[in-house]
Amino acid sequence: MKKFKLLLPIMVFVMAISMAFASKTSTYSGLWVERNGVPYQLKSDPCTSTENTQCRVVFADDPNAVEHQVYTDQDFNVPKLNGSLIPYIIME
Repeated sequence: MKKFKLLLPIMVFVMAISMAFASKTSTYSGLWVERNGVPYQLKSDPCTSTENTQCRVVFADDPNAVEHQVYTDQDFNVPKLNGSLIPYIIME
């Protein structure tokens, strides 16, 4: 029983430290477009240009090839830069 009382706090401490390093952190903050009137989060960052142009995308499954402005927030307030004159094609 004495060993259990000593080992239990040590095990809790080791578990807490290991769980702190086990969490997956992502640097990808998310990019958003307005698709069919609702916010849609992109799975990757297509805006890789070095130009200071607003980023636009076209979904490959869209028969009308509608261009969508890319934003850095879900409320569509901050447009994403690093776009090009030709919109990026998204396969989602």
